[in-house]
Amino acid sequence: MAITHSHSFPQTPERRRPDDPGRIGHRWVGRVVHDSETDRIGRVMGKVESRYQLRRLDGGHEWEADGDSLEVVTPLRCEYIARLKVERRKAVEAGRANAAHLLTLAMCRHLRVMHP
Repeated sequence: MAITHSHSFPQTPERRRPDDPGRIGHRWVGRVVHDSETDRIGRVMGKVESRYQLRRLDGGHEWEADGDSLEVVTPLRCEYIARLKVERRKAVEAGRANAAHLLTLAMCRHLRVMHP
């Protein structure tokens, strides 16, 4: 997908048209959505005309979906992640970079395993 550029000053995200497929601020690109047509969850990779290209979160082949069948997936609140974030913030504030790094890795691992 080609990204179009304006010769004038860059637009703020609020002023971009939501369905302009050539803009980085496109409302679906990069979002995790549920495709009710195929009952699959994927990340929107791009748009061609009225069809969206989606890819599984763990990679794989893209598939196309109609915009009417897509719904943005909102992440669940996880108390374990919330506790890790608090501990990570405390480690950063205390200057314990190694502990903050390990807590970040623990969050990533938990999200990958428990919330695919």
